[in-house]
Amino acid sequence: MIFAQIQPGRSFIGCLDLQCELVASIGALCKDKSIDCAFVSGYGYLEDPVFVRYSRGEKGYTAPAKDEGVFVCQVLGSVSVGEDERQNLTLFLNGAVSERGRSRTVSGQVVEARVRQFEFHLSTVDNVVLKRMKEKATGMQLWLQMLPAGLEGGGVDAPQLSAIQAGALAAERDDLLDDEPNLKEGDWLNHPRLGMCRVLLYDGEERIKVRLASGRVAELMNSLFHLTFEGVRDGGRVYAVEVRKRK
Repeated sequence: MIFAQIQPGRSFIGCLDLQCELVASIGALCKDKSIDCAFVSGYGYLEDPVFVRYSRGEKGYTAPAKDEGVFVCQVLGSVSVGEDERQNLTLFLNGAVSERGRSRTVSGQVVEARVRQFEFHLSTVDNVVLKRMKEKATGMQLWLQMLPAGLEGGGVDAPQLSAIQAGALAAERDDLLDDEPNLKEGDWLNHPRLGMCRVLLYDGEERIKVRLASGRVAELMNSLFHLTFEGVRDGGRVYAVEVRKRK
């Protein structure tokens, strides 16, 4: 069993362009935003979806097959990492189409579809990385390994980690953190109004220079907020910013 407590991550909403490819477009957005673990949900109209489906008898998946039509649908899925360490985007579609006055429903794991209209939500999990691998007994692609985010390349033998071991590593990492955050260049501040900001310079006392997602550089005052450790991202620690209330 894979089981871990997650920390609140980032949240994105959007609408894909007409005639773009569903799976490739969401994958590109995740790559651009450095998303390795997330839940995906969406709805809209998709054209000519291509499905793979699990076969219990074959202990594997069928060849991709196109189902022609424009379907009104709901899509749910996840972002994780595959056995080759590359992004793995797994999406499941439930949809319906009306043809000659009759309705027809479809469902399955969608690997390709053209967008007529698609609105979606991405909810990230930034404190763990999950790896999807082939399970020998069934041939299904399942989450079989888990690692705290930021430790993937740190000399840990990831394939040997169980969920319990991964949780222990995460707890050990948190225990090593100082009670008072020691900000350094490359850390992140998750600000309630400014969003995710990269720390460029900290004088050790008061002034913090950060780069916003827009590219603009801003200066913050440490005495005006409280920092709480959230996780690790792109080699830096992530701190949630709570603005102190003025008395």
